[in-house]
Amino acid sequence: MSIKQLFAGILSSLLLSSMAEAYLTMSESTEIPKAADYQVGVEPQFLTDNGGGTNITGFFDAPFNEATSSRLWLGAGTVDFNVGATMKYVPFPDIDNQPGIGFRAGGFFARRSTLNILTLQLATLFSKKVETNSGLWIPYAAVALDLTNTKDRNFTGSQVMFGTEFKTSELPSMYFGAEVGLNLSETFSYIAGTVTFPFDSSKGLF
Repeated sequence: MSIKQLFAGILSSLLLSSMAEAYLTMSESTEIPKAADYQVGVEPQFLTDNGGGTNITGFFDAPFNEATSSRLWLGAGTVDFNVGATMKYVPFPDIDNQPGIGFRAGGFFARRSTLNILTLQLATLFSKKVETNSGLWIPYAAVALDLTNTKDRNFTGSQVMFGTEFKTSELPSMYFGAEVGLNLSETFSYIAGTVTFPFDSSKGLF
């Protein structure tokens, strides 16, 4: 193997490992929607390393019980197409001085050019509600482990995410979020925002 071929292989591996997961975010706290309440939302994501890029993802949330909810994802952008499903379990809710502590597991399929990407994500999530004069802030932090498979290689990446949700009585039909993701190993860094629209299933979104 020539030095040129070796360099090209190393560069390809680095780009693959960083871009393959360039659509995975947390974008939620440990809060669980109330029974019969659902949520839809949109999330723009801006990649800050490995050449940058933008993804736009829509999501739908549904509760199962007081401790468990699910989310469906569908997006496109720098990653041509991605779809996924996650399940969040919060055995320790945010009560009194205790922060919310939960776990999330999910599977994702993505396609970038001709490359198919399968990822299993496992994450631990922490959050705490903070009431202020401006509204309710819910800062959160998460550590995620991403197990990714492609036809060329399998690898494990890790990220840490910091974000917050913000709810105000002046806009009861929506709330906002912001998040920063930092690369720990074989992933990427990004900035993301969300706009989420909760609705009662008996009344509909509009």
